[in-house]
Parts: sequence; structure tokens; C-alpha cells
Amino acid sequence: MKIRRSERLIDMTEFLLSHPRKLVPLTMFAERYSSAKSSISEDLVIIKKTFEDRGIGTLETVPGAAGGVRYISIAGNADVLDFVQTLCNRIAEPNRLLPGGYLYLSDLLGEPVTLKAIGKILATKFNNQPIDAIMTVATKGIPIAQAVAEHLSVPFVIVRRDSKVTEGSTVSINYVSGSTKRIEKWNCRKGALLKVQTCLLSMIL
Repeated sequence: MKIRRSERLIDMTEFLLSHPRKLVPLTMFAERYSSAKSSISEDLVIIKKTFEDRGIGTLETVPGAAGGVRYISIAGNADVLDFVQTLCNRIAEPNRLLPGGYLYLSDLLGEPVTLKAIGKILATKFNNQPIDAIMTVATKGIPIAQAVAEHLSVPFVIVRRDSKVTEGSTVSINYVSGSTKRIEKWNCRKGALLKVQTCLLSMIL
């Protein structure tokens, strides 16, 4: 059944937003909506302009038989400034200061909307770099690493100070802690970075 253009635009937008960086052949959309490729191309022009005008991101077109279109998540400058200012104000709240000079951030790391915004901002910074995976240290780094990985459409890998039996064999590395000046260890599941060439570290300890 042929779908009306208004419905098609909404569904295409939702699909692209849900699959960042996924290369989608125009034939897939054409078959999905029983529409000509020319109509799909016109729809994508509208979606791209709207994304760019609203600071949502952009659509990247890949020519050729194996080509298609992919959504690239980009945080707009105005939105970034507003978000960072709001976040700074929240972090500066007096009741967040803990003994030892630490800050309480667990509530912020538990807010999906905040994490999504942080992930989009950080992902925008590395949009033009060949990132294969996000690496983070358990446990507070996991939410942000997952948010960044979603926007870059790459896996995220967790390293731990203590190896877990459930993760099977692991590889480890010793390092000198910058805060305690003691030798500590990171453990990572063997094979987690087997096909990774460039890894982005997301650190919240």
C-alpha cells in the first residue's frame, strides 16, 4: 500500500534519527514506502534542510551502486552553549561539594535527557575522525560512553580494575595513577578490541 508523503516524511525522519551513521540505500526506502527513488530523493532534501536549519544534524549522501544516505548527528552551537551553561549552573550548586574536594554527579549521570545531550556534543567533536569504539572505566563512565557510542554508531568497551569471572579471559595493563601515584591495573575482556584501530577514551572515575 502506498503511503502518503506526510506519513513517509515522519517515518523516514524517525528511522534516520534511530540509526545514526547507518548507510541506508534509497532502494530500501523506495520498497518500504512503495515510492519512486525520485520521490525519496526529494523527501531527503526536505529532511536534510530541516535537520540543518534546526541544528539536529545533517544527511550525508554516498553516490554509487553501493551508496545511499546516512544521518550524521551534529549538535548546534546555540544548543551547545545553552546546555553547557545550564549544566555548569547545576554543577556549581553548593550542595554538590563532597569531602575531599569531590563533586556529586550521580544524579546527572542518571538523567537520560542530560546523557543524550552530552553524548551528542562529544560525538560532534569526533564526527570527522575514524573512531572504531569507545572505551570507558567502570562504573561511572559507562552512561556517557554509551551515549557517545550511540551517536557515533560504534560499540563501547568497559575496562575494570578487577576482572570478572563472567567476562572470561582478559588482558590487563598496569599504569601509575595520577591521583594516588600508585600502580593500578585495568582489565579488559580479550577480543573486545580485536578489530579496533582507533579508540576514544571516556573517563569519569
